[in-house]
Amino acid sequence: MVTMPPTPLLPEKFGPWVADGSVAAASTLSLADDVAKELIVQRSDSKRYTAQGNAAVVSATEFADATGAYSAFTLMRTLDSHPCASGNTLGVDCAATPGRVLFWAGDTLVAITPAGALPISVRSFTELADVLPKPVGAKGAHPLLPTRLPTDGLEATSIRYAVGPVTYAAQGGQLPASLIDFSKSPEILTARYRGSKSGSGVLTAVFYPTPTIAGERMRAMQAAVQGKLLPASFLAGDPQAARSGPIVALASSGLSKKQATKLANAVHYDAAITWNKPEGYMDQFKVTKAASVMVQIMFFVFMMTAAALILGIFFGGGRALLRKARGKPVSSIDDLEIISLDLRGRPTNRLQ
Repeated sequence: MVTMPPTPLLPEKFGPWVADGSVAAASTLSLADDVAKELIVQRSDSKRYTAQGNAAVVSATEFADATGAYSAFTLMRTLDSHPCASGNTLGVDCAATPGRVLFWAGDTLVAITPAGALPISVRSFTELADVLPKPVGAKGAHPLLPTRLPTDGLEATSIRYAVGPVTYAAQGGQLPASLIDFSKSPEILTARYRGSKSGSGVLTAVFYPTPTIAGERMRAMQAAVQGKLLPASFLAGDPQAARSGPIVALASSGLSKKQATKLANAVHYDAAITWNKPEGYMDQFKVTKAASVMVQIMFFVFMMTAAALILGIFFGGGRALLRKARGKPVSSIDDLEIISLDLRGRPTNRLQ
């Protein structure tokens, strides 16, 4: 049996860039060992590329699935970064600082660092995003929780997504691991929000497998808030919790009661789920489309039925009025003529 070697994580050439030698894999994408273990790092690679007298170092890390890549992206994205300019976006999400471009695509996280005297163009790395590994099935499913965040006042670069206690702590999470209960396999997302008029706060959203678990954990969080068992910075203002299906939302860290209540209640869960796809809940948009198609079919049937009734009344009624105008009965049943052969009499032998 012949086993083919895996496809290299980074190509030797893409677009105008050509690799001129390897560099240390940990040069720009260094994750702590415990974080790398929790996010299940598969492999890493790093190369130095040159193009038209310029140079850049590209480092890539492949994870077990897209969830790990996104979690690592939010961990390494700094608050002073900004989204890549429109038209220059790489992968699913892209963040740039003066000294680095960071993006993730599929199950891979990539960092690009200038290594020459000239600035680099983000657009020139578009082909790199296209040749990265493409995970299939559940491995390529994007996390649902970020799509449930309210956008009003959201500081996008503050979003942090974790699937375990180590990553959550590394991202600055303030809730105790025992309170979240990572044995239930939750997903945790934290983000900073600016108040509509003044102040700012933090929204913590935890996605549990079932609404029952979410309800139990929300009551535990509310008890911890009331008992002041959490860090003082978390308890600043008036923290409020809310639940939508399996998602628990906790608004805290400086928001007033009104602001916190509004923010926590703005997190919604839509239970549109498919059961015949490995992607699980991430296929919910296909279910919505299917429901929309069914509604359109029902509307079409209703319109055709109504049109048939209207046409029937129009043509049938018009014919009846025309017969009446000619002095005939409205119905044509009376117009039928039956020929009678009068064969019921007694037979006769007389010839005519």
